[in-house]
Amino acid sequence: LSLEQGGVTKKRHRPSEPGRAGRRIRERTTYVFHRRYKLLRSFLLLLLHVQRSKNSSMDLILEAFGSLEVRAAFLGGLLAFIVHFTKEIARSNRRRLSCPKLALPRLLSALCCCSLGGLCVHATKNAVEHGPFSVTLRRQVIPLHSEDGVVHHKSAYYGEISVGTPPQPFEVVFDTGSGHLVLPSIMCRSATCLSHRRYRRRASLVAKDIDVDGTPVMPNQARDQITVSYGTGEITGIFVQDKVCLGPKGGRVAGSATGASLLQLDRARMQSAAELVEDDEDEAARPKGPGVQHGCVELRLVSATEMTDDPFSSFRFDGVLGLGLPSLSQTMEFNFLEASSGAGAWTSLVPDGERMFGVFLAKSAEEDSEITFGGWKSEHMVNGSELAFCNVQDSEEGYWQLEVFGVKANGQVLDFCSEGCRAVVDTGSSLLGVPSELGDQLVELLRHPAQQGACGSAELPRLEIDLGNFTVVLDPADYARLEFIDEDGDAAAAPATEAAPAEGSPAAILQQESGLSAATGEADTAGAEQPAEPPSCVPMVMHIDLPPPLHPRTLILGEPVLQRYYTVFDASSSPKVGFAPALHRANPSAVNPTEAVPTDAR
Repeated sequence: LSLEQGGVTKKRHRPSEPGRAGRRIRERTTYVFHRRYKLLRSFLLLLLHVQRSKNSSMDLILEAFGSLEVRAAFLGGLLAFIVHFTKEIARSNRRRLSCPKLALPRLLSALCCCSLGGLCVHATKNAVEHGPFSVTLRRQVIPLHSEDGVVHHKSAYYGEISVGTPPQPFEVVFDTGSGHLVLPSIMCRSATCLSHRRYRRRASLVAKDIDVDGTPVMPNQARDQITVSYGTGEITGIFVQDKVCLGPKGGRVAGSATGASLLQLDRARMQSAAELVEDDEDEAARPKGPGVQHGCVELRLVSATEMTDDPFSSFRFDGVLGLGLPSLSQTMEFNFLEASSGAGAWTSLVPDGERMFGVFLAKSAEEDSEITFGGWKSEHMVNGSELAFCNVQDSEEGYWQLEVFGVKANGQVLDFCSEGCRAVVDTGSSLLGVPSELGDQLVELLRHPAQQGACGSAELPRLEIDLGNFTVVLDPADYARLEFIDEDGDAAAAPATEAAPAEGSPAAILQQESGLSAATGEADTAGAEQPAEPPSCVPMVMHIDLPPPLHPRTLILGEPVLQRYYTVFDASSSPKVGFAPALHRANPSAVNPTEAVPTDAR
């Protein structure tokens, strides 16, 4: 209240009631806590609703709030609250106030922010540790001679896994055309098996001998035996159950190229075998204490006691990890995708993406091939591109087979698929596989003259495969190889190289095998006459006629397609395969690099 008298302003102050400031603070605090109580009650009701709807979600929430990151952030916020509260008490004592003045809304907000920050840190850490799992793949290319002197090559992409406790490392091909994990057994003593690392069941604390239905095999008891036939090769083995972890531990048709195919041709043949026992000399390899390994899955596998020389003797990889659909496996427990996704070996950032995996095959040594479980990596796709998915046909047969609506070569539509065709996407095949009847037509339509001694111009004949929702387009750089004339005057296909490789390199060795100069595309004049005509480019296709239950007109989309396109496999209730143009690093000096690695005895 203000009064002005004679130019002098006088103020009359109303005496404050005792404890009025303290009462206001208490009222304010009560209001704030009442409002926070309502928010807390709503949050608890939400958690209760989540628990009733899905117990697993509640478990994840409780696990997150019980994590070390959230606890540390909460304690940090609580410590800041205590420090602030102590300072306000000291300040109120100096001012002789009955209650300290607290900025509760700001403090509670800061405390919540700290807790949410810890929750974000925990979620990020959890996504890194338990999210999609990627395995780096290596490539091996083997130059060979066929029976009639045709020079060709076969290749394979493989990665590392570990089996058992403590882990035994192996290198395996991740093969979408088969349904079992196959490893050479210590009981296999052929030259093929001895050139690879062999699986010791006794060296694992958690391994056990089983029959196909999972029944344990007792000592001195006959047991089940299986024979698995691939496109090239065959194995025979017995069944074992053990822990498997991704990553490291701590007859030929004329005119056809000879490649390698690990496409499983049937559901495998079962037999009964006499007792098979590892030698006592291997007892020393049995561990004396448990090993610790996280992210593993209990998987039933095939321990091979016999392996054919082709293709296993020439390649560095030890075994095959089948990634086919469940029907291709003996039981669900043999299928790696089903067992791993069900056991939570990885989680996915994509809804229902635990049964998905993406495959990227490199073209040069400057990039790494990779397989990613639990989703895919957009960094391997051309910027702006999207995945185009095609539905799998007859998934009960176990193959990643798609409907083919037409095949076009050099702009000409072929009538080969007029009555229907199929295409199996197979990561275990090194070439494009076609039926013999189609192979002859492709050679005739796609043969073309080489340009500057190389096969790589995008303007030359293309091969197009219509899958309905997506069309696979292959340029000569993807499918063609140089044709040369050997000493007998016969035409043959040689591996394509576009730049002169260094002396002693794998590519140079490959040229020496073929007698071809990569820089000029002409035959070496040291041992043969100069050809009268410039060389031509011919398609490198593998002639293979697949038996039932596969469609008689079935193509195999192998390495050439998987290099051109980033491929995603989805083994959900409605299986499908997605394609997107792959993003490769430019490497003009090495178009098709090779890594010829000798198979050492390990």
